[in-house]
Amino acid sequence: MEVKLGGTFLTCAMGPLHHAGACIQGRMVPEGLRELAPEGLLGGFQRGVDQAAKLAGVRREDVERLLPMQEVREAIERLGESQSEAVVAWDVYAGRIGGLLEGVAEVTNHGQAPDVSQCLERLANKVRRDPPFAEPLQMLAEDIAHWQATIGRCRKQLDESGGGALAKAYRRRQIRRIATIAASGLVIVAALSVIVRVRTARARVDAVLARPEVCAVRELAQDDLGRATGEQQQRVAARAEECAAVEAREAREREARERAEEKAREEQRLRAERDERCAALAVRFKAGAFSQGDGALAGVPDDLLRRIAGRRLTAADVGPSGPALPCDGARGGDELRAAFVDALVASAWAWVPSADPGPRLGELLAARRAELPPRARTMLSVRTAQETKRAIVSGDPAALGRASRLCALTAALEIASGPACGALARLSIKPSP
Repeated sequence: MEVKLGGTFLTCAMGPLHHAGACIQGRMVPEGLRELAPEGLLGGFQRGVDQAAKLAGVRREDVERLLPMQEVREAIERLGESQSEAVVAWDVYAGRIGGLLEGVAEVTNHGQAPDVSQCLERLANKVRRDPPFAEPLQMLAEDIAHWQATIGRCRKQLDESGGGALAKAYRRRQIRRIATIAASGLVIVAALSVIVRVRTARARVDAVLARPEVCAVRELAQDDLGRATGEQQQRVAARAEECAAVEAREAREREARERAEEKAREEQRLRAERDERCAALAVRFKAGAFSQGDGALAGVPDDLLRRIAGRRLTAADVGPSGPALPCDGARGGDELRAAFVDALVASAWAWVPSADPGPRLGELLAARRAELPPRARTMLSVRTAQETKRAIVSGDPAALGRASRLCALTAALEIASGPACGALARLSIKPSP
């Protein structure tokens, strides 16, 4: 520690002297003399004290108490006078020396810093025949040598203070430095650990956000979310909202499917029950043993069942909508449909003169059109032609609709109705916009 303190002090304190010596050795004597100003030399000394105090971990005043500061101040005062006189002498007489600077470098050994006091003494010897020039240089050389000796004693004082306050302070400073380094290392390790955890957590968040499943954000741990960036947290929140919306939609769709499945099962159950009832009704109807209430079971009035059984249908039974068929679409419905067609053929004169036929009448009779009486077919043809003409002339919507249904029936039964139905068809075609 002592060598470090003394060496650090000496390096700073001798810095201005070495620079001045280098200038003089390099034939830049004016610059070298100016570098020997007391302010510069004292500045180097103070920098050495500051560096020693810093290295020992004490105050500047603590180091100065170990040094001969009174001697330092006296040496600086002497240098103030001799340096200014040497500068003036050089400015006045330097022009005479010519090549007398040759040999000044000989006082400095190769590889070592130049000794500025020897350089000045060498210069003084060169001009000793000119006392006004030589004496200020010689005096400055002596004062510089004294200053160098003072610096040497200061260094020795610092070197010999190993058991004193500076050594103890130095050791304390070293201990504090080691502790600080250790603490800093722990802080760095902890910080790196935090950084690694944060980066790892953010990488996991990015991986979840990259998945196509919006509800994957539900798998994120709260610790990972806490370490996520603000942008990541916003994206996670948006994904969570999307997930909630998807789950709500799926719940609604699931409930709708369940309701639809329940409705389908109920409809299937009702169809099965209706099939069984209609199949039983078809058997009873064929045997003529149907009773009151069977019409409701078949989906038609009881009076219609009786008219079908008695083959006494009316004009109202064939249109304008329908006709209504018992157990239509159910098991046993074909037998009842055939019975209805039989009744249509048998009671043609009850509906042909005045009926407004429904859209299904032609479909029911198409297979048995040949069984209609010829006069009934003729009456249906004439009636269709006349009513169609009147409807076209009147333009009444109800009449036009009735005429259109009559034309459809005659077409299904392959009964000629004249040109009126064609004209009605052309009238019904709307021009393209």
